[in-house]
Amino acid sequence: MVRAVLFTSPICTFCRQIVERDLPPAIEKFGGQLQIIYIDVETPDGEKLYEAALTAFNLPRSTPIIFVGETALGGGNLTPQLPALVETYLAAGGKDWPAIPGLDEYLTTIQMMVEPITGLPIAAASPTPRPKIPASIEAGPVVHAVMLWMEGCPHCEEVINTVLPPLREKYGAQLYLHLVEVVTLDDIKRLYEISAGYGFTKEQTGVPFLVIGETPLVGSDQIRTQLPALIEQHLAQGGTGLPAALHSLIPNPTTTPAPEKTMVYIFWGDGCPHCEAARPFLRKLADSYPGVEINEYEVWYQTQNQALFTKMAAAYGFEPQFVPTIFIGNRHWEGFSEELKAELETALAACAETGCPDAGEGIISTPTATPVPDAPSSSPPTDSPDSQPAISPTAIPARVKPAETRDNGFTLAMVIMLGMAAALIYSLIALAAGKTFAIPAWTDWLIPALIVIGIGVAAYLSYVETQAVAAMCGPVGDCNAVQSSSYAKLFGLLPVGVFGLFGYFGLLAAWLVRRLIPRAEKLAAAGFLGMATFAVIFSIYLTYLELFVIKAVCLWCLTSAVLVTLLLLLGLSRLRSNYA
Repeated sequence: MVRAVLFTSPICTFCRQIVERDLPPAIEKFGGQLQIIYIDVETPDGEKLYEAALTAFNLPRSTPIIFVGETALGGGNLTPQLPALVETYLAAGGKDWPAIPGLDEYLTTIQMMVEPITGLPIAAASPTPRPKIPASIEAGPVVHAVMLWMEGCPHCEEVINTVLPPLREKYGAQLYLHLVEVVTLDDIKRLYEISAGYGFTKEQTGVPFLVIGETPLVGSDQIRTQLPALIEQHLAQGGTGLPAALHSLIPNPTTTPAPEKTMVYIFWGDGCPHCEAARPFLRKLADSYPGVEINEYEVWYQTQNQALFTKMAAAYGFEPQFVPTIFIGNRHWEGFSEELKAELETALAACAETGCPDAGEGIISTPTATPVPDAPSSSPPTDSPDSQPAISPTAIPARVKPAETRDNGFTLAMVIMLGMAAALIYSLIALAAGKTFAIPAWTDWLIPALIVIGIGVAAYLSYVETQAVAAMCGPVGDCNAVQSSSYAKLFGLLPVGVFGLFGYFGLLAAWLVRRLIPRAEKLAAAGFLGMATFAVIFSIYLTYLELFVIKAVCLWCLTSAVLVTLLLLLGLSRLRSNYA
């Protein structure tokens, strides 16, 4: 057996591609001979272990990155090289967990469990509130079953999202399935005790673990193939109550009233494109299911809502980092995607049928309806507890903006954009008039210095955009919100940072030709000015998008904008002297 550790990030689209599309074939190929534990670097424990791994292997920060034995694979090398590496280790007799400081303690803490059908390792999730169990609403033959599951377990998700919904639709109130989440170490011990009562060893125990009557089903395959027939069998026999061994897991199963409404909470940011997709989708879903109420809270500029978001996240055992974040019943989702739509619809359908606990009970009082404007509110942030949360529009997960003490950079961006426009107008007038301000000859050497700085800026942005890592944003603006927007790529393909990198190298080439090849001096000067002019126009466009569309400012982008403006003015003077 080969055991590996994969570090991923929820804001890394490449990570999702690796986990959801590229790794499954490799896992299926090796079956139980390959075990991979997935660790989210955005969680406190995950980040601590991630930093320890990078230090131990002397590696720079990047995700996704997988550690197998003494080898680390990251980026585009991960999936092409992993199968051969696994085969090499298997041929040598297998490989235990990599030597990452603190990994043994981490595994002990989370009590990693292995689903017995496929051998996939599933790590325990962060603590979440336990669901309230609504009462059975119909007399007559009813089949009760209990399923223990873990958040992040793909087989649990398959059962919850694919296997159970058709059964619930078919049997309605005749099927009452109690879902019990395995979260803590005590929960895991209880699962082992329950499974031992049914004759399973620890090695045979895994999630999802479902008991109907006195029949245990372990793994998604058994549940998918055997559960429908067992439901029919028990209904024909007059129904069945809760399994005796699991009755203690369900507190007061027949007396807890089902809520009259299903409360959905979405925390979003004004200007976040994924939020703009998620909010209308949830509203449309709410119209399809009676009793569903959507509660929306803008958290980027409404400080009182930030406090609510923090309290909700704390109750669910995670730190608020991304918008949109959606809470339904005892579950939450961060970000929004096409794949998530089906999961949200399934969750709402189940809640509309059997009821769901109010995710905000005891945290958020029943909100007062607030009109939804057609355009984002321009009202300033308010700390007044009596003011209503502003509801306005916000689809890639964006980091929650730090509150209030951080300068959003809008004033600086506006000044720079106006300066670029003024420099562009001056350049056009100077070219038409054939006159420019005289500048010393030594300033020509400022051009390569500025270009080298620009190359550094563009290279860093290229790294951030291509590796989907969080950027160091500095004291002004929120560059991660800009880099995670749909405008960070030209035509949805070419990262703007890479495009800028090509541009700076083009300017450097033109400057070198002008200095080193006398016969091409005039042509190179004209080419330099043309590229600088385009760069300024493009930078004005990007700055406009930051201010009025994305509504977040990138300090790195503004730095590049200033650099190309200075290059335009210096290039204009050089062109004038070459053609004088």
